[in-house]
Amino acid sequence: MSFKAQKIKEIYEGKVAKKYDLSMNHFFARMKRKAFNDSSLKNGDCVLVFCCGTGLDFPHILRKIGKNGKIIGVDFSTEMLKKAKEKIRKNNWENIELIEADITKYEDKLDIKADVGVCTLGMSIIPEYKTAYYNLLSNVKKQGEIIIGDMQLATGWHARLNPFTIFLAKRYGGTYEGHQNSLELYLMMKKELTEVKKREFFIKAYYYCIGKQ
Repeated sequence: MSFKAQKIKEIYEGKVAKKYDLSMNHFFARMKRKAFNDSSLKNGDCVLVFCCGTGLDFPHILRKIGKNGKIIGVDFSTEMLKKAKEKIRKNNWENIELIEADITKYEDKLDIKADVGVCTLGMSIIPEYKTAYYNLLSNVKKQGEIIIGDMQLATGWHARLNPFTIFLAKRYGGTYEGHQNSLELYLMMKKELTEVKKREFFIKAYYYCIGKQ
C-alpha cells in the first residue's frame, strides 16, 4: 500500500468513521437519490458497491432492486464496515454481503459478475483511482451499468470556489489532485462506455456519471 493510500486508510479507521453518516448523509443524500433514480437499476439486480463505507448508498439501491436483488459492498475500513453491519442488522436487510478488501486489488473477484457497479465519494480519494475503476468494470457484466458519483474541480466561474470545496473535503481525504482526477475519470467513462450521462450539483463541485459497458 502506498504512503498516500495508507493515510486515507488511517482517516477512515479514525474519528471520521464515528460521525460519517451525520455529516455526509445530510449533505449528499439528495444527490445520491437522484443518481440511483436516474439509473436503470431494477428489481432483482446484483449491485457491486466499491467504497461502500457505512452503507449510505444501500437504502437508495434497495428501493430499486427489492428483496430479490443483492448488494455486495466492498471497503477497506474495518470501522466503516462495522457501521454498515449495524445498519444492516437494524434494518433487517438480508440481501447484503460485505467484504473487507482493497478495491485496487479487487480485479475479477466475483464468481458471477454484477449487473451494476457503483462507487460514490470514493474514486477521488484513491491515488490508484484508474486501477480501482477498471477493477469495478472487470466485476460487472458486459452491457452492465456503471454509476460513479464524486467531487470534482468545478470549471468556469465556479472554479474560483474550488479552494473552498477542497478545504471542506480535506478532512475526508479530499485534495486538489483527487478532484482533478475526477475530471479525468469522467473523460475515461465518456470515451470507453456507452449511453453516458453526467449531472452536476453544488456549484458544479459534485457530479454523478452513469454509463454502460
